[in-house]
Amino acid sequence: MRLHAGYRCRHAGACCTAGWAIPVEGTVHERLQLHFGTSHDRVLFASGGAPPDGAAAVLATDPDGRCVFFEPARGNLCAIHRELGPAMLPGVCRQFPRVVLRDGRGTRISLSHFCPTAAGLLTSPQPAAFDIVEAPTALGLDGMAEGLDARNVMPPLLEPKMLTDLEGYDAWERRAIALLGRADLSAAGALARIGVATRAVQRWRPSRSSLRDTVEREFDVASSMKPDEDLDADGASTAAVQARVDLALRSIPEGLAHPSASETFEADWQRVAPWWHQVDDVLRAYLAARLFGNWVAYYGQGLHVVVEYLQVALAVVKMEAAKGATTPPSSPWQTVTAAIRNADLLLVHLSDPKALAGLLGSSRRA
Repeated sequence: MRLHAGYRCRHAGACCTAGWAIPVEGTVHERLQLHFGTSHDRVLFASGGAPPDGAAAVLATDPDGRCVFFEPARGNLCAIHRELGPAMLPGVCRQFPRVVLRDGRGTRISLSHFCPTAAGLLTSPQPAAFDIVEAPTALGLDGMAEGLDARNVMPPLLEPKMLTDLEGYDAWERRAIALLGRADLSAAGALARIGVATRAVQRWRPSRSSLRDTVEREFDVASSMKPDEDLDADGASTAAVQARVDLALRSIPEGLAHPSASETFEADWQRVAPWWHQVDDVLRAYLAARLFGNWVAYYGQGLHVVVEYLQVALAVVKMEAAKGATTPPSSPWQTVTAAIRNADLLLVHLSDPKALAGLLGSSRRA
C-alpha cells in the first residue's frame, strides 16, 4: 500500500530492545564469530537451550533485553550492520518490520506498527494512502522479502465448503480496503459494511456470474448504505471488545510473553470515548494495513474470519488505548499510537495466526 511505500529505517531501536530471541543462521553465525569473536567486552550469543530449528545460535541480550550489538551511543545503530553491512544481519533483523505474503498474485508487503517509524506512517493518511502500489526496491529488499509462502496452495476459502479464486479474492481485498479508505466512514462503520458485503458474497456459487463480478456488485450495495446507519451496535459493546481481545490472547503460544487484558476496561474507556472519533482516520489506515496481504485468509475457514480478525484488531487497539489513557488525557495521537504499537506486538509478533484463525472460526460456530 502507498501508506507504507515511503518506509525507511529511522533507527528507533524498538526491535533491538524488545528482548526478543533473535535466531542466527549458520553462515551469519560463523561470520559474527570470526569478526567479533576477539571482543572480550560482550558475550555474543545466548547460552543454554537449543536454538530454534534452522538456527545456529541466538543473539545475546543484556539484562534490560537489549541486543548486545545495539549501539545507543551511536544513534541506535547496529554494530553488525555498521561493520559488516545488511547482508550479515540475521534474517529476522533484515525483514523487520515487514509482514509479507507470497501467493499466486505476487508479493504483498505490509508493516508491523510495533516499529515506531511504521506507526508514524499512519499519521493523517490521505485517501491515496489506501492505494495498492508497487513496492519500492528498498521496501521489498530487492526481491528478498520473506514471509508466508502460499504460492503452491489453494486460494482462501470463501466459506467453509467453497473456495474463492484469486481474481475474486483480490477484488474482495481491494474493495474492502477501499471502504476503509472512505473518510466519511468510521472504522467500525467501514468494518460493518465489509461484513455486510462479505456475507452476501459468501452466498455465491459458480454460475454465469463470476466471483469477482459478485464481489463488485455486493460491495457497491454495501458502499451505498448511509454513512450514519448504525450497523455495529454489538461490535461496540464492552463485552464484544473483551471477548475479541481474549481470543487474541488465547492464540499466543506457550512460552511467549503474555500481555493481560484490562480488568477495568469499561471504566477506563470513559476517558477515551470523548476523543476516539478524532483518530478514526488512523484506525482505518491501521485496519487496512492489517487486511492487506494478511495471513488469516489462508488459515481461516472463510472470508468472514478475515472480517472478524479485523474486528479483533480494532478491539485490541481499543483495549490498549483504554489501558494507556491518562487523566488529564495526553494527546489522542500519542495514546492511539502506543495502543497500535502494542496491538501489533500482540497480533503480529506474539499471536499464532493459524491458531487465531481457528479460534475465530470456532467463536462463530459457538
